[in-house]
Amino acid sequence: MGTRFYDLTHSFGHMSSLWPFEGRQDITLQRVMFHGVGYPGGASKRATVYHGSLHHGTHLDAPIHCIDGGITMDKIPLENCFGTGVIVDFRYMKKWHRVTAEDFENATPKIEPGDFVVCNTGNHKNWRVKEYAFFNHYPGLVESGAEWLVNKKVKGIAGDWAANDHPLAHPPLQKTMPWLYEEYMKETGRDPDEEYPVYEPCHSLMLEAGLTCIEAAGGELDPVTGKRCTLVAFPFKLEEGDGGMVRLVAIVEE
Repeated sequence: MGTRFYDLTHSFGHMSSLWPFEGRQDITLQRVMFHGVGYPGGASKRATVYHGSLHHGTHLDAPIHCIDGGITMDKIPLENCFGTGVIVDFRYMKKWHRVTAEDFENATPKIEPGDFVVCNTGNHKNWRVKEYAFFNHYPGLVESGAEWLVNKKVKGIAGDWAANDHPLAHPPLQKTMPWLYEEYMKETGRDPDEEYPVYEPCHSLMLEAGLTCIEAAGGELDPVTGKRCTLVAFPFKLEEGDGGMVRLVAIVEE
């Protein structure tokens, strides 16, 4: 018997996948290096300057991201980011699956009040490999699923989806993501802006209720799927921060 740590976090770098919204700032990692300049023994020092969105890679949304007057990253209670949870297997879900209350009700392991819930849809395998699919085709939360989690009084939710809302829930999709609008219309014959008229409703529902909300989980997700374990994802203490990258870790006694 022993304790094993599973890293459920995507590696982060200048080639990491970016949301395909127009005008989104790219990631810049500027290396600043000094070789033996005034340091004893000719020692070197290296620092890196980062420019980019806080909502990138495996990251946490602070309530202020969607809620007027919501708390910022530095105010999130640490106990909200640590606890017992389950890694549920949603890998049966296909492109654009609507993740509903029924999916959570039937999930295994069984979700209990107070759980930290992590969802494996298989979408994490598209990270840096099939970037279009990662952001445009993932199975996504809809309102009944978010309401189920809130009513169940879970502690938090993380998924390997790109966001804690369905990819079509960005109206007017015809303007924000016209390629996706056209693809959905062509495949289904239905207007996504009529089916998803509210912009990211699950974000507001869950953050208003105090759930810890993490997006783009990945890494060693498959080996712990179907397990009950301890989960931790502490945010960095950024004043006025509306989100930021976290190291999501599953701790399993084996």
